[in-house]
Amino acid sequence: MKRIKMWSAVLVAATMIGSATAQSVEEVGLKMKEAGELLNNKQLVQAIPVLEEVIRMGQEVGADAADIVAEAQKVLPACYQQKGSNLYKAKDMEGAIAAFSKAADLAELQGNVMMSRQLGRAISQLYMAQGIASFNTKDYTKALESFQKGVAQDPSNIQLAYYTAKSYAELGKLEEAVALYRQVIAAGAENSKFAEQAKGAQADLNNYLLVAASEAAKAGDIEKVQAYAAMIPENADAGLLLIQTANNLKKYDIVVANGAEAYAAQQNEAQKANIAYLLGIAYQNRGNNAKAIEWLKKVTAGGNVAAAKALASELAAQ
Repeated sequence: MKRIKMWSAVLVAATMIGSATAQSVEEVGLKMKEAGELLNNKQLVQAIPVLEEVIRMGQEVGADAADIVAEAQKVLPACYQQKGSNLYKAKDMEGAIAAFSKAADLAELQGNVMMSRQLGRAISQLYMAQGIASFNTKDYTKALESFQKGVAQDPSNIQLAYYTAKSYAELGKLEEAVALYRQVIAAGAENSKFAEQAKGAQADLNNYLLVAASEAAKAGDIEKVQAYAAMIPENADAGLLLIQTANNLKKYDIVVANGAEAYAAQQNEAQKANIAYLLGIAYQNRGNNAKAIEWLKKVTAGGNVAAAKALASELAAQ
């Protein structure tokens, strides 16, 4: 009954105001007492319209009811927070987000920064849940919208950044995806608690860019293949694809410029030998037989061993 006593004290003080406004202040106090009874019985959601009526009535009265209005405004954010929790339990995500957002806005108006931030993080989790549901049904546009709203509420949420990047990538917006994936990877390098997200981001980044590079290779767009491969220089498959595509298009300058790096990144001995063979061909076509022979001698595995040996002998005899 502590709060009711406090509000009763406010009411007693209000009755001492001049007769012109005493009745109006008394009505505000009585309405606040009604809200207090609901709050004391833990009926926070039911108290919302009563508290809002207290605020409306008090603001009409003016300064004489300021203390009562302030008390109503102070407790209203917690009431909306409870409403959001109830709606979440009822699986009404949209309703929960609306209620939590209202609570956060009211808390911010009251200068309760901690509560506002906590609610912001809760809202971001709800948006994340919405986004995951949409992503899993392949509605990537809707998923991206939800994830972006979540990031707006909690910009430091690395998991949300990761999911946002995946949505961008599925929509073919690779530039935006790459920027966010790199953000997640950097966070993992700085803090081990984000190591799992960083590992997933790197794997996704490699996969999406390799697929994009493969599509560009099929279209004969060597510039795009170069651009995508450059974004994941440590990826051996991307390096191999670049060398193969450049060779197929007879872009021997690109083979020569990127071949050594692709060779060093490759762990598969047969593929390593394949790159060495293509480098030998490239140097031959550029008129540098000495370098061609040097690379052809590195072909010790795979299906080009005999061809490399024959070509090296032919070049040596010239």
